[in-house]
Amino acid sequence: MTCINSAWCQDDIIIKGKVVNESGAPIKNASVQIDIHNTRTNSNGFFILKNGNFPAQLTVKGNLYKDFTDILLFPEKWKDTLMVYVVMEGKETQLDEVTINADSKFWVYPRKQANVLDFKVEPDGNIILCCSDEHTYYLRHLNETGDKMYETPIRKHPKQIKQDCGGKFHLIYNDSVYETSIVGQAVGIFSPLPYHKAIGLLDNCSYSDDTSIIIRTYMNQKQYLEYQLITKKTRLSKTLYVSQDRQKSRQLKDYQRENKQTVSEILKESNTNHSDKLSNDRHDLKKARERWSTQQFYDLILLKPIYAPLFELNDSLIIFDHPNDSAIVFTKSGVRIRSFPIAYQYFRGWKSELIPNIEKTAIYARFERDGITSLRKINLVNGKVEEVVQIKDHIYPEHIQIHRDFIYYVYKDYLDLSMHYIFKQHLTNR
Repeated sequence: MTCINSAWCQDDIIIKGKVVNESGAPIKNASVQIDIHNTRTNSNGFFILKNGNFPAQLTVKGNLYKDFTDILLFPEKWKDTLMVYVVMEGKETQLDEVTINADSKFWVYPRKQANVLDFKVEPDGNIILCCSDEHTYYLRHLNETGDKMYETPIRKHPKQIKQDCGGKFHLIYNDSVYETSIVGQAVGIFSPLPYHKAIGLLDNCSYSDDTSIIIRTYMNQKQYLEYQLITKKTRLSKTLYVSQDRQKSRQLKDYQRENKQTVSEILKESNTNHSDKLSNDRHDLKKARERWSTQQFYDLILLKPIYAPLFELNDSLIIFDHPNDSAIVFTKSGVRIRSFPIAYQYFRGWKSELIPNIEKTAIYARFERDGITSLRKINLVNGKVEEVVQIKDHIYPEHIQIHRDFIYYVYKDYLDLSMHYIFKQHLTNR
């Protein structure tokens, strides 16, 4: 090759790039052309080409996306590789009065500097958003299309937004809990309650209506769960349902017997600082390791609470008793109607999490394999799996919520782990 100006011409410059859509999902089989060289992106949106003439025009084309063009300049001195990141904008095509969009996933709140900490979707489709934006923390109220309606500055470093059994939202901090409310055109925040007092009420209340409230209580190292129905008018209570993992209870007793320790002794050891007792003596070091192993096994394995949640679905209350492989259906007044078997919890990748939709008409079991999350819809008559939908393009999604025909979730940006964004995708695979 002959070059007039060697500063603008060089052989074997490698150009590596990735092509994604506006939501960050890779675009496969997109046409990439640089000067006279061309290729297509692979299934992960990556491409690689070589070029020797600079400046060079980059052109990227993809079905249902607007053409992308840019000018590539000569790379910095001593570098033989040029990295390119292409974001393509979706276009809409009108076919028989039906609008087809390029993406099944959407960036709900497309503000790059807003780090989403948590969010809640309301029944009308509006969103309560907890975020940090340019070093200030906010509680923002968004409409269904993701536009900001109003906001309120809040204390730094909130942990989450939690909804109580009455439908009210609370802002959770390490030391306190704030009840929130929409007041006119603003987000109102009430005086805080101490965390240790408020969190117990929020966690233990499972259901509430005008006539009754249902409280759950864990006992026996969280392997025994009892639901109590309390009538608001008379204050009388009755046991609605009891779930117990007898196998784990036996394992705990066997563990205590083998180690000749009671539960109180194990807990006492886990809360005691033994650093001042350590010495160079091998015996002391061995005993310290045994104590650490004991408390870790107890805290992480044996003390894990059983998962038998209660949900309001349609006109009923349903307790999904996973330890006993059954779901029990009650009326809202606490009358048992029927039960049906469940077995999805034995499928590989079960995350011990059920997610009802905001409308309270359906429920999904969450599974995860290699970072890919799938949601399986549970039939509320026979307990079998009806449908499966995957969140394919974003791994390890958080705070999953379902409203109408969309799955909402928080995605952690792999290029900047400090940033989290809200996305939504269609509930049905398209």
